[in-house]
Parts: sequence; C-alpha cells; structure tokens
Amino acid sequence: MKAKDEELQNQIEKAISSDDGVDAYAYKIVFDTLRKEPDSYLSTNFADRVVQKIETRNESTNDFIWFSVGIFTFAIAAVIAIVLTDFKVSFGALKFLASYPGLFVFGIGFILALNWLDKKLVRPKTSI
Repeated sequence: MKAKDEELQNQIEKAISSDDGVDAYAYKIVFDTLRKEPDSYLSTNFADRVVQKIETRNESTNDFIWFSVGIFTFAIAAVIAIVLTDFKVSFGALKFLASYPGLFVFGIGFILALNWLDKKLVRPKTSI
C-alpha cells in the first residue's frame, strides 16, 4: 500500500500520472498548493524573536517561582526566630541618625541619581 502511494506521488510530481482516482486527485491538489508562494511573509528575524520571547518567559517564570519560595522561606524563618528569641523591636541604635536629616536627603538623592544613570547609561532599553 505504501509503495503504491509513493509510486503515485512520484508520478504526479513528474506529471505523468494516468490514474484519475481519489488518491491521485488529492495528491494533485496538495502538490499544486505546495507549488504556490504563501500570501503572507514573515520578517527575517521572526524565529529569533519568538525563541527569545519563549526563553524570556521561561526565565521570568522560574525566577518568580524561586523568588516566591525564598520570600516564603524567609518569612517562616523570621517568625520562628521572633518566637524563639522573644524579639522586641527597638530603634535605639539608630537614634543618632535623627540629628543628621541632611544625610537622609543626600542618601535618597544619591540612590535616585544612581538609578537614573543605570537606566540611561548601563541598561538602555532594547526593543524586540
């Protein structure tokens, strides 16, 4: 059966088929359709962009899962440590910073400036 199909296919490809059966007609339709150019065209880097999006999606999903597991583990460890050590919140060690409000303003401004420089110079936006 398979040999007959291959023989029929070869005859139709060479346009020497004498068979007018249903199989021959189906092969003719298929080969005529395959000879035509497709109506739509894709950009030259379409496959690369699809693969990049798939890889990015998988990485971000895995990163989110690991991040969630880490936060959950940290929360459990913090609760256990607080319960076992009878922890009490105290900001006594940081009271000396209350006399340096300029330090806080400078620190916040410096962090914002570094963040802005990072976005503009180090990691420019890339379009896909």
